[in-house]
Amino acid sequence: PSLPRAADAITLRHLLTHSSGLVDYEDVMAPGTTTQLRDADVLGLLEQQQQTYFFPGQGYRYSNSGYALLALVVERASGQDFAGFLQQRIFEPLGMAQSLAHVAGGPPVADRAYGHSAAGEGWIRTDQSPTSAVLGDGGVYSSIRDLARWDAALYDDRLLGDALRDLMFSGWVATDAPGVRYGFGWRVSGDSVWHSGETIGFRNVLIRYPRQRLTVVVLSNRDDPEPHALARRIAALYLPGQPEGPR
Repeated sequence: PSLPRAADAITLRHLLTHSSGLVDYEDVMAPGTTTQLRDADVLGLLEQQQQTYFFPGQGYRYSNSGYALLALVVERASGQDFAGFLQQRIFEPLGMAQSLAHVAGGPPVADRAYGHSAAGEGWIRTDQSPTSAVLGDGGVYSSIRDLARWDAALYDDRLLGDALRDLMFSGWVATDAPGVRYGFGWRVSGDSVWHSGETIGFRNVLIRYPRQRLTVVVLSNRDDPEPHALARRIAALYLPGQPEGPR
């Protein structure tokens, strides 16, 4: 691909830790885009860019483009589409029957919740934005029970061995937030690792305390408020001395 010249030095580690410098595709989408993008479309947008945020490995800037490219890498290496890879290698082996990578027109999501966005003094139902079909950085529908199964598998060798698990949960890159570093897909802060995410009508967070073997998951089908503080308050109920966070 004809990516900006600086991209020649990008590694998988750079993509995993948001230190590649690649422009976030959401910042360069055409205004008024209504057609859903796929991961391959993200590559197409990046091919049109003439520069990066910084030289690979010389900084940190959250960019969903990196994870869209990682999905394409998985497809090339496995010989199957990314949604099918997730189904075969993660969801089915772990018994995650309520999880799938969903795109408009694809298999239906049983018993799902629909998102809601603020509108004036009320809420309207919203679902599936132009970026919702990019699966490398999101697009997975799941449930609390399924996420508990996935979390449990991160403590043993069903998904990763010790060496890869240590790599994933190590804070490789300093982020913009004081005391927070970024691993391979995880924010690392003190004795916790966590990540949050949002899309139209939804905001979610998962916080793990590996030493205490406690995980708090908050899934919300509304785009406000940000649920991280709530998850920290829930964790404080089970971890004496743990800061509750703002209310």
